[in-house]
Order: sequence, then structure tokens, then C-alpha cells
Amino acid sequence: MKEELRSKEVLAMYDIRGIQNYIFKSNDLQEIIGASDLVENIIIDGLKEVTRNEKTINPEEYLTEWKEDKGTEFIEDNNVKMQVMFIGGGNAYVLFRTGELCSKINRKLARYVMEHTYSLNLAIAVVRKTENYKDDYDNINDEMRHIKSEMPDTKPIGLMPFMKSDRIMGYPLSIYGNRRKITYFGKEEYLCTESWIKRETYHNSEKAEGNEKILDNMVTKKGDNSTLAIIHIDGNNMGKRLMKIMEKKVNYKEAIETIRNISKCIDESFKAAYRKCEDYVEHIADNINKDRRGKLIRKIILAGDDVTFICNAEVALGAVEIFLKEVYGKCMYEDKTKDELTNLKEYGLSACGGIAYFNSHFPIRDAYNVAESCCSSAKKRAKAKEHRNNKEAEGNIGSYLDFQICMNVNAGNLEKYRETQYYVDSNGEPIIKRPYYVGCPSLDKIGDLNDNNKEFNIDILKENLKCFNNLNNILRSQSKKLRNTFAYGQEEVENYICFLKSRNRRLPDTDKKSWYDALEIMDFTCEEGENKDEIKD
Repeated sequence: MKEELRSKEVLAMYDIRGIQNYIFKSNDLQEIIGASDLVENIIIDGLKEVTRNEKTINPEEYLTEWKEDKGTEFIEDNNVKMQVMFIGGGNAYVLFRTGELCSKINRKLARYVMEHTYSLNLAIAVVRKTENYKDDYDNINDEMRHIKSEMPDTKPIGLMPFMKSDRIMGYPLSIYGNRRKITYFGKEEYLCTESWIKRETYHNSEKAEGNEKILDNMVTKKGDNSTLAIIHIDGNNMGKRLMKIMEKKVNYKEAIETIRNISKCIDESFKAAYRKCEDYVEHIADNINKDRRGKLIRKIILAGDDVTFICNAEVALGAVEIFLKEVYGKCMYEDKTKDELTNLKEYGLSACGGIAYFNSHFPIRDAYNVAESCCSSAKKRAKAKEHRNNKEAEGNIGSYLDFQICMNVNAGNLEKYRETQYYVDSNGEPIIKRPYYVGCPSLDKIGDLNDNNKEFNIDILKENLKCFNNLNNILRSQSKKLRNTFAYGQEEVENYICFLKSRNRRLPDTDKKSWYDALEIMDFTCEEGENKDEIKD
């Protein structure tokens, strides 16, 4: 810390680097869930821990419950030594009475992060606090970008020639011997420190399922249909929304109140949307033919507008659709301030989602990469000028979803994979239509998004799925053969369509370019009232 800051009031910004890689470093779902729990509130938990354990500290002078206090105590009372302004976008902003105190807390917080995660790095930026919040906010974000660009990617001690290593992480095996030998699922395992920390966190949480295999509990039929889905959802334009609201907020008191409301609004809205997903899955689960041994949906990450969860493949499409509609729907227009409502109407509060369908023995981290790529693909179409409301470059962005079946790890490079697998027509057109737009009835409040995106409306996909899954109309074997003919070009597709029509089979009244999407995932969907046992030839 600069010497001139030690006696001044300062604003500090904290950022944990490499969280996604840390969570999905392993293929073991116990470790993934444990890692997610570890990092979910790592900064605020660390601040609480280091201030609570300091004997000379009066807890009333160190305010960390930012969702419960007023937010202006630091400004109004000189006895308050530290206050968390807000946490948003994975970053924490904290006010300190002196830079000296900030430096002392920073050292202890860095140690806390290292001891509780083993390999995560904490980035810290500190600037002098002035009376102008906007200038301070801009300065500290510039400082953080500078620090992160020069910050080395440090790792724990590496492997020595005489050490055994963890085959996934490459760290030395350190948990061994009678006292620290780990037994899971009836067998002994020797783990590196990071794996042990993650698994201990999982097994000490309420999410633990004893000695059962988590993924095996979520499949439809063990040994028969073991397909799952990992979903990654990310908010649209969050940075621009925040900047637009805060660009004229100079006064600290007004700025803190506003930015806290925004952070809480986003957090509560995405959590409410996830609860809707859980309700949907629980409601439809009984229609899926399986011996229910565990939950069909599991949260991995739920941090603001960054969401990742795993679920049974048959409920994935419906769950993501409900999530996106809920985010952009009624929950965003209740109990909002005038500024927030104006901003919502101008920028909306939407999200895009990616679904990766994978076998329960497929590497989870690779499936996650595919889901993340699908989310990026959905965002790319959503942000295109022609799909915004009023077709303006800075117009509102709608919600889109994309999906991909993980046949091999090369699907992680989604764009290249699709160029190889889905461009089979002689005219160079793809045989897929995805990503799909997820509309919402309340969108009439913010423009003409529904009209500008009707060509890719998810109702088209749902109509196709309904048709191809209807055994009274077309046999499952015929649907599969139609799917396979797409690989041989449009002429073969037209020939087989003529055959189906000669057998009085009703085909969807939609663009043929959208058929393959439905045919590819028809085995991975289940509508309410549908029994998968009945969908057989």
C-alpha cells in the first residue's frame, strides 16, 4: 500500500481470481459442489472471521452485514472503522477509516483465503476515499484492472520427483496415514490438500447424500438412460445497466443506497428464478419413469447473475425456459424504485442460458465448458442489432438459450465443432436453427423484442418436439431415421419426407431448418403428463 494512504480514509476492492476454474478443476461432483460452497461467500466470510478473531476489535465498529445495515454508518459515525458497501459481480467494496487498518485486514484476509481454498488468489485494490463516489468507483476499478494485469498467477508448491501426484490436479498427495486417510463409497482414497478441503466442505454441508453417487441419483434409469444436463446462465448487459444508473451518482450516501438496491434486485431475482426451476422439476419429476433416489436438480453456482446447475436431462429445457421467463417477468417489476423501473424499461433484466447434455460418466468439467460455450452462442445472437428492441445497436437484449449434446470433448470448441458436424448442405447452410429466443408476456413494457425475435421463438422448437414425440402420429423409429437423413443432405431429407407423407404421417408445420434441433434432443425432453415408458415403438 502507498505510504500516503496509511493515515487516510480508503476504499478497498476485493476480487477472487480464477473461481470458475477452481470449481470445475475436478470431475468429482462432490468436489465441485464443495468448491462452490467454499467460494460462494468467501470474501464476506473471511472479513467476518478476521474481524471477529481480533481481540482489540469492537464488532459494532466493523460492519459486514451489508444487506441488513443502513449503509451510511461509516459516513455518519466516525467510530465505525470498517463497513462493507456492497458485494456485486463477484467483487466486494469496503470502506476503511485508515489505510493502516485496511492493510492489516488485507494480510489476514489473504491468509484466510489461502487456508480455506488452498490455491485461490486474492486481488486487492485500494484508493483514497474522496467525497465523490463516481470518481472513487472509476479510480478503484482502473486500479484493479492494473493490478490484475500485473499480478502473477501464483500456485501452491509443486510436485517433487519423489512425490505421488493427484492425477487430475497435479498437486502432491498429502492426505494419507491412519489419521487422515479418507474413505468414500467404501474405498480408501489418497487426496491432495485441495481435493480434501473441497470434499470435507461438501460432506459437512446439508447437501451431502451419504455414500450414494450423486449423478447416479439424478439419471432417469441407471444403466439405460443416464443422460444429464449441466446448465450455465448469465445475465445480459449487467455492466451497462449498472453504469447507466450510477453515472450521475456522486454523493456517497445516495450511491450506496442505489447500488445496494441494484445488487439485491439482481440477486433476489435470479434466486427466485432458480426456485421456480426447482418447483418445476419437482412437479414434473413424477412423470419421469424412474426410481427416485435423490433430487433431479442440484445447484452448483448461484452468485448474482452467474448461475450453474445440473439436472436430469429430461427437465433441462423446461427448467431453463422457466428460469429465463421468471428473470424477465413479473419478479422484476414489483417493489422497484422510480430509477430502477426506468432503467429496467430501458435495459431490461434478461439472461442467456446454455445446456450441455452429457452421459453421467462424461467429464463434468468438459460438459461445463460446452454449456458455457452454448451460453456465449446464445448471447451472440441476442446481442445482434436486428434482434434488439427497436433494432438499435444499444437497444434492449432478449433472453436466448442454446444446447448441445456432448458426444466428445471437442464440443468445447463449439463454433468449430458445429462447422464440422452441422454444415452438410451443398449451399453451406447449417441444419440447425438454435439458439432460441425465450419471450415473456410482460415484454410489452419494454419494446418489440418478441416481434424482432419471432423467427427463433422457442415455441417453434416445442411444437416440433410435440410432433416428433407423438406416437399416434409418427413412430419413434421413423423420427430417428428422419434425424439421420439430415447428415446425407437436403435431397435425402426430402425423399424421406415424401415417404412419411405417403404413410399419412403428420410433420410439423414449421421451417425444416428447425426440425433437426428437435429430432436431436427428442429423447432428452419430457412434458407434463408424458410418460417416457409409453414413448417406444
